Amino acid sequence: MRRLTIFLLLALCACGRPAYEAVFTPFVYTDGGSETVPEGCYANPILKGFYPDPSICRKGNDYYMVTSTFQYFPVIPVFHSTDLIHWEQCGSVLDSDEQISFTRKKMNLGNFAPGISYNPADGKFYVACTQVGGGLGNWYCTSEDPSSGRWDGPFVIRGVRGIDPEFFFDEDGRAWYLTCTQPEDAGSHRTYSCEFAIVMWEFDCAHREISSGPRIIARGGAHPEDHPDNLEGPHLFKVDGKYFLICAEGGTERFHREVAFSSPSLDKIFEPCAHNPILTQKDLLAGRPDIVTCTGHADMVQTQGGRWYSVFLGCEPYEGEEYFNTGRETFLLPVDWTSGQPVILADGLGVPLRVEMDEEMKAAAAANVIPAFDAANPGPLWGRGGLAPFAMTVRGSLEGRCKFDKKENLHLECSGISLDSLDRPSMVLQRIASKCFRAETIMNFNPAERQEAGILCWYDDDHYAKFVKRLDRRGRTVLVLMHRSTPPNSEFVGYKTERFESKIMQASSVVLEGKDASRPLALRIEAIVPQEYIFSYAVVKNGEPGQFIPVGSPVDARTLSTRHCAGHQGTMVGVYAY
Repeated sequence: MRRLTIFLLLALCACGRPAYEAVFTPFVYTDGGSETVPEGCYANPILKGFYPDPSICRKGNDYYMVTSTFQYFPVIPVFHSTDLIHWEQCGSVLDSDEQISFTRKKMNLGNFAPGISYNPADGKFYVACTQVGGGLGNWYCTSEDPSSGRWDGPFVIRGVRGIDPEFFFDEDGRAWYLTCTQPEDAGSHRTYSCEFAIVMWEFDCAHREISSGPRIIARGGAHPEDHPDNLEGPHLFKVDGKYFLICAEGGTERFHREVAFSSPSLDKIFEPCAHNPILTQKDLLAGRPDIVTCTGHADMVQTQGGRWYSVFLGCEPYEGEEYFNTGRETFLLPVDWTSGQPVILADGLGVPLRVEMDEEMKAAAAANVIPAFDAANPGPLWGRGGLAPFAMTVRGSLEGRCKFDKKENLHLECSGISLDSLDRPSMVLQRIASKCFRAETIMNFNPAERQEAGILCWYDDDHYAKFVKRLDRRGRTVLVLMHRSTPPNSEFVGYKTERFESKIMQASSVVLEGKDASRPLALRIEAIVPQEYIFSYAVVKNGEPGQFIPVGSPVDARTLSTRHCAGHQGTMVGVYAY
C-alpha cells in the first residue's frame, strides 16, 4: 500500500486548476495482492468482477471471449487468450459515439448477452448483440482479427425479435441466427406465462439480412412440465454429426441453471438431453465454504486437442446467498461428454475455485506470452495514453470532457449532469472485482458554486455513494459523503425497486479550514470487510498526504449489491465531477 501512495504522489499535479475541472492522479484499485494458485492449477473466476454472459470461440490457437456491458461504454469488451487461462483485453466491439446511441434508461438495459462466433466461410468473427430498451435492437459486428481491436459495423438485423443472439455457422456453409423470445414472435402461443422459445432464422452474410422466417427449435425448458422460467442464452454446436443446443433457464439468480438439448438435424425440434441441468448451484447448502451461486448462461469451446471447456457466469456472495457487489463473474470448467452429451458440473458439486489443468492446458500455459489481466489488481485506471481498456463510462464516451497531461493526470470537466439524471455524468469507473479492496487517488480541485468532484461507488442512478468536495450554503469548502439507495427491509432481503423509492441514506460532511480548503486531497475508498465501504481523506501538504480521516459512518455495501438493487450489473468505483 505504501508503494501505491508513492505512485500517486509522483503523479500529482500541484498547480491550481480552473474551477470548471478537477484533476486526478491515476486512480488505483487493489485487493492487496492475488491469492497463490497451486502449481498445475488455474483459478476461478477467470475474469473477476462484473463480466457476465460470457461467449467464446476459437480459431487455431487463439480464443476470443466477449461479455455484457448494458448501459456502459465502450460496448462489449473483447478478450484474447491462447491457453484459456491468461486473458488480455483487445479493445471493445463498439468504442465510438458515432457507432451507437444510448437511451435514457436504467443501467440494466442497453447492450447485453452478446454471442461471438467464427465463420470459416468468409474468415470473419461475428459478434451479435441486442440493445434492449431502445436503440439498435438486434445488431452485429464483424472482424477479421479481433486482437487488432478493429470491428466493422454495427449492422442492424431487420425483421427479428428476441435477445441473447448468436450466429451459428454450419459445416455446409449455411449461416443461422438464434435468439430467445416469446413464442408469439414466431407465430406460436405460450402454454404458460414465463415460457420462452429459442428461435432460429437462416442468415445471408453477403447481404447482411435474414433469408427465412422464424422457426422455434426449443421451448419451455428441459422439463417443460415444470413450467421453467426464461429459456435464454442459446448456443448451438455440431458434435460428431449431431446438433447440441445449450441454454440457461430459471432466471439469473439463485435458480439459474444451464440445460442441454439435442437433435439429429436442424430441421427437427430439439429434445432435452437425458441429463439436465448440466450446471447449477441452486440445490446446494447456503453455508458452504467458497460459495459460488447463480451459475448458468454458459458457452462452450473445443480445444485443438479435442477437449471441451465451458465459460459461464457465477456470483461470489459474502453473506449467505444474498449479497455480492462483484456482479456476475466469468468462470471456466472442463466439459464431460462421457454420457454422449455435455455436462459441465455433476449434480451436487460446488464450483471449484482451483481447478487442475490437463496436459494440453499445461503445455499451452507454459507457451503463453499473453500477460494475464488481473481485474482485482489491474493497474492505474488511466495514464498518459488515456483511459485503460477496462475503464468504463456511462451511456457514451466523455469525449470533450476529459484530457490527460504529461504527468498522467486526468482533467475531468464539471459537466453539470447529476448522478441520478439518467444521463451521461462526467465519471470514469472500473469494476469492483474483490470482496475487500482499496481504491484511491489524489484530487486537485477548487469548486465554484454548484460544482463538486471526488470519488464514488456506483451501482446505478438510484444506488451510489459519492465522496465529493464542494461549497456549502455558507460558502465554506466541505467534503461530503452522500449515500443514496433504496432502504433495506427489516431482514435486508433484496427486492425489485423503482426510482421513486430511492432516498438519501446518509449525508455526512467535514469543513476544510484555512489553507486546507485549497490543498490537494488524497481520497480513498476501502472495504476491510465486504459489508462496509469506508470513505476517508488526507490533506496533501508539501507533497505528502497526512493521516487519512474517515468521514461519516461506513456505507452499508449491501445497499449497493446486485441483489438489493435488482439489476444485472456489478458495483463500480471511480471518479466524478459535476
